[in-house]
Amino acid sequence: MDYKRTGRDRGDGATRKSLLQQIHADFPGNSTEAQRARLLAAMREAGHITTTEARLFLEVMNPSQRVTELRNQGAEIDTAWTLEPSEAGRDPHRQARYVLTPNQGGAAAGDPFDDDVDWMGA
Repeated sequence: MDYKRTGRDRGDGATRKSLLQQIHADFPGNSTEAQRARLLAAMREAGHITTTEARLFLEVMNPSQRVTELRNQGAEIDTAWTLEPSEAGRDPHRQARYVLTPNQGGAAAGDPFDDDVDWMGA
């Protein structure tokens, strides 16, 4: 897969939503490979991704499975449990927030932009 380098900054609110939507556009398709690439890009560029964000903006319907696959490929991803408001405005739900673990070299583990690592198994 051809990974795109971007200069996008992290964002909050509308900017974060736009960032996630652009990541989705950068890695089109519904293959598991494309979904994993979107999750990695979101963790790298936005700092973290929640279950709800992955489903709404990245079209990853089963983020926990894709994260498990990334971990099996060597990515170091931490899971933090958080309470987030629902999209319907109801009581917050407990959900996962996934974050790439930085390695000692300063880059994020599981970084799809690292030329020395083949994360998609190609």
